[in-house]
Amino acid sequence: MAIWPPWFPASLSRKMVLIPEQGRAVLFASDNPARWLFSMINRLITPFYIFITTIFITVDIPAQASPKFIFPVDCTLGVDCWTVNYLDMDPTAGVADFKCGHKTYDGHKGTDFAIRSLAEMQAGVAVIAAMDGTVLRLRDSEPDTIKTKDELEAIRAQRKECGNAVVLNHGGGLTTLYCHMKKGSITVLPKEMVKAGDKIGEIGLSGFTEFPHMHFTVIRDGKMIDPYSGAINTAGCGQHKQSLWAADQPMAYEPVAIYDGGFRTQVPDFDSIKRGEKNPQTLSSEIPALVFWTAIYGIKKGDRVDITTLDPSGEVFTQRTVVQNKDRARQYYYTGRKINEHKLEPGVYKGRIHIYRDEDVQAKRDFRITIKHQQ
Repeated sequence: MAIWPPWFPASLSRKMVLIPEQGRAVLFASDNPARWLFSMINRLITPFYIFITTIFITVDIPAQASPKFIFPVDCTLGVDCWTVNYLDMDPTAGVADFKCGHKTYDGHKGTDFAIRSLAEMQAGVAVIAAMDGTVLRLRDSEPDTIKTKDELEAIRAQRKECGNAVVLNHGGGLTTLYCHMKKGSITVLPKEMVKAGDKIGEIGLSGFTEFPHMHFTVIRDGKMIDPYSGAINTAGCGQHKQSLWAADQPMAYEPVAIYDGGFRTQVPDFDSIKRGEKNPQTLSSEIPALVFWTAIYGIKKGDRVDITTLDPSGEVFTQRTVVQNKDRARQYYYTGRKINEHKLEPGVYKGRIHIYRDEDVQAKRDFRITIKHQQ
């Protein structure tokens, strides 16, 4: 180490060095010059040296940078996939998402991203790594089936609620969990390194679930973290620290989502719709009835749903208002009218849905069908 300060007399500095030690300046000398001189030097230089070492020498161990996740599903939110449930931030028996809303349920341990139907699941929707990491564990043996109540309880008893899953280790005590994936779709192996955006599997119906979706959990040092606020799940709602999503990720809060809808000529078969039955784009003017239906993710007790069909001139053809009587992750409604002996006026009919919560519009969407004369 160089002698400091450089202007100190060489005759006295020959066997003397200053060593920074835990924020203190320590003076060592093997000679025994005038004690008053050393005392004076120490009094003069120690405060200044502490200042210098604090600025230029002391090195703090930096805190680990906040992780930045990309959206872990290869889809577009609000177009072909939707957020169904957020992490429950209420440590009591109540429920609250990070916004202090109720788009969650008691004890929910992550965020659910759902797709429209079984047909889309079967076609394949990729689950991707949200961040660089290493595969810690995986399971790829659970079936993708619609379960009965007894089957769901059996899954819970076996503690296989997550179904087919991958756990990624990102270092620094940070892991992410991806649940409910399609059997046979997992593309990674234990200890394999992955990059953010790499495919690790596909959305499925495995484990404790009633519709195709992927459950995403963030864990740091054994505690569940909400990726939207950066707060731990026991902190309570409204405790925003810092979003863990990358800045270019469109991760807007969705209080409720209208994810599907269309027209039929009779009461809709919602089991067929869940399997992916296609919506007609045109119908004959001689159909027996015109029925408009819609599907909603995340509806809550007390929500008001207005469902209206408008004819080509903009007049009300059918209308229905429903007040939701219970929280539902997924809900279907319809409204319609028999045509009897009359023919429908040709043109474009519009199905319109508005969802109100505390008199505020939470979601709205229009669907269209073209009615043509039968050739």
